[in-house]
Amino acid sequence: MAVQERLELVFEMFLKFRTIAKVMRLLNDRGLDLPRRNRHGDLCWARAKICSVAAILKNPAYAGAFVYGRTRMRELAREGASRAKVPRPIEEWRIVVKGRYPAYIDWPTYEMIRGIIKDNRAVYMRTKTRGAPRDGDLLLHGIAWCARCGHKMYVRYKGGGQYVCNHLRSNEGLPVCQYIRAARIDAVVADAFLTALAPAELDALSRAHRSQQQVDTALRTSAERQLERKRYAAALAERQFNRVDPDNRLVAAELERRWEAALSEVRVAEEALAHQSVPQSMAKIGMGTALHGKVIDLAGRLPHIWTDPAVMDAQRKALLRCLVEKVVLRGDNQDGLERRSGWTTRGSAAGRA
Repeated sequence: MAVQERLELVFEMFLKFRTIAKVMRLLNDRGLDLPRRNRHGDLCWARAKICSVAAILKNPAYAGAFVYGRTRMRELAREGASRAKVPRPIEEWRIVVKGRYPAYIDWPTYEMIRGIIKDNRAVYMRTKTRGAPRDGDLLLHGIAWCARCGHKMYVRYKGGGQYVCNHLRSNEGLPVCQYIRAARIDAVVADAFLTALAPAELDALSRAHRSQQQVDTALRTSAERQLERKRYAAALAERQFNRVDPDNRLVAAELERRWEAALSEVRVAEEALAHQSVPQSMAKIGMGTALHGKVIDLAGRLPHIWTDPAVMDAQRKALLRCLVEKVVLRGDNQDGLERRSGWTTRGSAAGRA
């Protein structure tokens, strides 16, 4: 039961925060371990890592599917190297039998999760992904594209902030395609984005608050169950120690060590749970008490929230990406004056600035 609850929490948190790193950090901040199998196949609990969270999210068995042929052997490029296993794209999996196991998520959600993980990978030129939203002043990091050559533009903070198309120079030795000052572009895109969101602003903020409350409740419930499990383990260790023959000193010493370790884990879990008594989830995503009040009590204030210093750059970028897939830029000259900037939106909406 504890394993099922923790796995459900991982999926719920990823669908909320949409990056593996955030899920890993939040689990560790709350003192919530992940179930793993040791080398003997026994169940154990370990601190969350990027690889362990990713393994859970990418495992098709948790979507109820039996899969065969997720990897293939490939010769390594360097001379004398042996072959290695590499993952296949999901569309190339050899056998996929859906509905084979009890599922934590449905198959469309599983495919969506894999798509988000792929999109978060910062390998722009090779896979054309956007990368996860990161800190930094420039708003269009990862979603700016060049209208002249069609390649992704990267950001350059030197000289006041610019979007630079350097692909042709890097790969073909040609001059820089274009570079555009970021300040005016970001202002136009942000203004158009806030204008587009204005009619649905209050409802969206209300849903975001309810979703955050659900995550907070799930995290606290998981912490309470983890504490209950560790208290049971400590009580079991105590009973085992009390039943051992005192003359068998080696066994008694080992059982005492296990009991002390279990009590230590209980104290850590109690401290972590006490730390959660004051809601911290808003702080973890860069929202202070004053901003939290704005979201709940005020309507029509998204522009103020957007410019609030308590909101981190990564949160603004994540919010923008909920609506905007890419922004295509074209500059008249190298002075940074833009002639036209367009963006491709999710769904049927579209816009120009």
